Amino acid sequence: MGMEYGVRIKSGALAPDPKLEQAIMDGLYSRLSLVLADDPDYWIEYDQGKLAILRDDEKWPDILNTYIDEASGGELEGIISGERYLYIISYTGSALAAPWFTAIDEVISDLVPGSFREEL
Repeated sequence: MGMEYGVRIKSGALAPDPKLEQAIMDGLYSRLSLVLADDPDYWIEYDQGKLAILRDDEKWPDILNTYIDEASGGELEGIISGERYLYIISYTGSALAAPWFTAIDEVISDLVPGSFREEL
């Protein structure tokens, strides 16, 4: 079982900005690649707007996934249907993930001022 986080990246009243979304994902890839550079047990994959941190474990290789998508359904309190969110799903709650979340928070605060990561 994992933990799910979200970062609101654009007001629902405004059209999504593909350039901002691309900059967010590119920034996350760059920063997380630096964080993982010295750890041979983990690597990062980035393809078609989705980013994953992986490990060599055939039962559960994905340990963090993140992507940008539009909220729908409104099942969770505070989530606004139609708004764009950076979704982060982490399958590890250990201290191992702390530098990854620090890197994510730094990129988001640089590119989307006033936003913050919250547990969903």
